[in-house]
Amino acid sequence: MSIQATAVAEETVSVPAGTWDIDAIHSTIGFEVKHLGISTFRGRFNGYSGTLEASENGLEKVSGEIDAASVDVNDPQLAGHLATEDFFHTEAHPKLRFTSTAVEAAGEDSYRVTGDLEIRGVSKPLELVARVDGVGVDPADNDRISLVAEGVVDRTAYGINWNSTLANGALALGEKVRLVLSVEAVRRSS
Repeated sequence: MSIQATAVAEETVSVPAGTWDIDAIHSTIGFEVKHLGISTFRGRFNGYSGTLEASENGLEKVSGEIDAASVDVNDPQLAGHLATEDFFHTEAHPKLRFTSTAVEAAGEDSYRVTGDLEIRGVSKPLELVARVDGVGVDPADNDRISLVAEGVVDRTAYGINWNSTLANGALALGEKVRLVLSVEAVRRSS
């Protein structure tokens, strides 16, 4: 079983025209936040869907939805706390949503994706810097593409204010959260 792929390092790759559905099994939607002022804490979401739309000119639209209760931090007690009103308040706000408002080329294989990120019913602008990681064909003859993207949000802008100030003056939890996405998507057949 082999996958034919075009490596970005060898040649420039753009998003081929079509509608692409995110393959949640082979993708990761993660986040990083400073913990106790000394380390970077990482987590991810396990339930999500999304699409990429491209024309002959490249990537044009990105949208996605995340199941807030699918947050995975390797600790059930902490995941339970993240579901409460202190954080995602998943009972009242079960989904996080992103819809692009503009996509512009930022280099041969990169894009600046701006859009609206909704968390806890609050929608704020978000800019992601995305790069095509590779394009290939899987063993079932499906076209696939991989993109990596990053952006930063201020969690307090969404009403996620829980915190504690430590004896040394550091915050228990940073306010800036780095979003780290590694997305593999499959092109829909026409």
